[in-house]
Amino acid sequence: MKNNKQKLLEYLKEHKFMSVATHDEHLWAAWVYYVIDDEFNLYFVSAPDTDHCKNIIKNGEIACAIADSHQNVTDKKIGAQMYGTSYRLKDITQIKWMLKLWNKINPGFEKIVNLKNMQNKVINSRVFKVIPKKIKWFNEELYGNKEFEEFLL
Repeated sequence: MKNNKQKLLEYLKEHKFMSVATHDEHLWAAWVYYVIDDEFNLYFVSAPDTDHCKNIIKNGEIACAIADSHQNVTDKKIGAQMYGTSYRLKDITQIKWMLKLWNKINPGFEKIVNLKNMQNKVINSRVFKVIPKKIKWFNEELYGNKEFEEFLL
């Protein structure tokens, strides 16, 4: 039988689009496509000169939210909110793994979003890793009136 943490990981693997929030002189929110590993680390591809990435490079603090935007207000709510740290990934082995998975989940950009194009500066995008410290999983179907469970990682 799966425990709730395993169910959360499955939920996060079923999705691919998340909102990230960062800060420096001001708050900034952005949408990114992500992939996740079995340790709940999330990875996304984005250009270092975007506001959210500049903030990550400066202080590494991040908050994220993931939910199905097709939920109706009358549906039982399900979604995840988290905070943690983020940084630009530089390990080539991890970058190759991430890009392979990212392109499998987000097909159609394999000839654009790849390590060779990053190394040759054909694209400016780079890989960023999010290490969650806390995940709050709202799942009214699973938790009923309690509504959510918090996971400290």
